[in-house]
Amino acid sequence: MQLNNDGKSLGEAEFNNLCSHYKDTYEIHLASIKQRDILFYALLIILAFFSLQVTSTALVNGALTQIINNKVGVIVDKGSNLFGALLWLLLFGASSKYFQIVVQIERQYDYIHHLEDVLSGRYGGTRVFTREGKSYLEKYPLFSKWIWFLYTAAFPAIILLSISLRIKGEINRIDVLGFELIPSFVCYFLVVISTILYLWKLHGAFLLKIVNSCIYQIKRSLETLTRQGGHWRNW
Repeated sequence: MQLNNDGKSLGEAEFNNLCSHYKDTYEIHLASIKQRDILFYALLIILAFFSLQVTSTALVNGALTQIINNKVGVIVDKGSNLFGALLWLLLFGASSKYFQIVVQIERQYDYIHHLEDVLSGRYGGTRVFTREGKSYLEKYPLFSKWIWFLYTAAFPAIILLSISLRIKGEINRIDVLGFELIPSFVCYFLVVISTILYLWKLHGAFLLKIVNSCIYQIKRSLETLTRQGGHWRNW
């Protein structure tokens, strides 16, 4: 008979209920991963339009204006910042949801691993109920870390770089667009704040370690300079 984490026996009915709960939890987990992937590709498309607008603003605005005129029958001024503001809003919405889903997935992994530890104890010496935990991590340790790095660090950094280049280009046109850039600035700061909080949520301990290490090195350098300064004054 399997024991749970409290050392109490896990009966057959409890074990079956836990198996059913594990199945439901894993299905929710897969749905979250699917949603994350959809948002990931959506963000790539939005960022691609961002890059195109930085280098070919007139071309992109002209193409989008023509599409809207033909499909909807609405005449849009090519010189306005309508499409830019729309892309900013789409980026803010998609990135916020993406960050939320990724954090949710990370939490799900911890819980799924806990369930697998409890369930796999019934089949000691085997790999049963270790699909998302021990088996995967042992078989693909480097690859899993690389994918995790891409989703949780590299991609957010790309977002920050892309929107920073974009806002810089829009600032250069502030004399033309004027107050039309207000939505862009608002969305920019919202995305930056969301991205930083997201990175801190997932990498806070590591980032704090780096900051403390830098502070320590700076203090040591200042102390060394102070001692050297005192030495030269005495000399």
